[in-house]
Amino acid sequence: MSPTTKEVRNHDFRRTDLLERQDLQTLHGLSESFTRAATQRLSAILHRPCTFDLNSLDQVMWRDLAEEFHDNMHFFTFSMAPLVGRGVLVIPTDEVLAFVDLRLAGTGEDDFTGRTPSEIDKAFLAPIITDLIVEFAKTMTRIQTITPLLESQDETAESVSIAGPQETCVAIRLDLTTAGRPMRPAVLCLPYPMVRLLFDLLAARSVSSGEERDDSFSLDTRRRLYEVPLELVFQFPSFVTTPAQLLTLRVGDSLGLGHPKGRPLEVRVEGLLIGLADMCSSGVHKACEIKEEVAR
Repeated sequence: MSPTTKEVRNHDFRRTDLLERQDLQTLHGLSESFTRAATQRLSAILHRPCTFDLNSLDQVMWRDLAEEFHDNMHFFTFSMAPLVGRGVLVIPTDEVLAFVDLRLAGTGEDDFTGRTPSEIDKAFLAPIITDLIVEFAKTMTRIQTITPLLESQDETAESVSIAGPQETCVAIRLDLTTAGRPMRPAVLCLPYPMVRLLFDLLAARSVSSGEERDDSFSLDTRRRLYEVPLELVFQFPSFVTTPAQLLTLRVGDSLGLGHPKGRPLEVRVEGLLIGLADMCSSGVHKACEIKEEVAR
């Protein structure tokens, strides 16, 4: 018998405020897309490697979820018009203070235990968290165009009112790693009416386009096809040399690429030419800017 144990939870089958399995699967896929986008965005903002990983997705009453939050948590409440209600992103306080430290060119390695964000800290945090909820809204645009808005920041769960004590919420549990600091839990919580409306809109759109609800499998397949990783190559033109020239190469030698100044690089995916790009800079990093799409 396996030494691992699993948590057993009571389930009330009389409850109707729960998502169906296929909707949970769709939301799980959207949440995974969000973690990838949020990882890239936060790393770019803080200029240090940061990661969000999806831990689990649960349907729980707000009362039970709020009891899990201890004092050392920071709550970011946001709306997502035209969806009803408000959601909340919950991150450990010391992690959001590390965000601020890194944003101000610090190392993020200080011990922030016992500190609470000041009004200045909150001012620095607002655009960072706004960018994260914008990334979440972008993943939802596959279903509905959403305009996110960060509404408030709080230090206690008692100050947050996104649902009644016995109302169901969807808790997207995340594992957050900030610039090499120990992994910490974070939670993105959405009230049931907000998520329910989202999937009602999806169902209505499917019906209006002649698709039945049972076609969710094909919808999920198409979604996953759009997420298949592809190797993107910015390619310089090739040039001809000889074995004799190669054998004379030493450390520090330079090879001319034969690439005239002003000539764009070729952008290829799986060997296919899809565009042209110019070399540029993004902060301290080299980058490429797409200048022209090549029609196939």
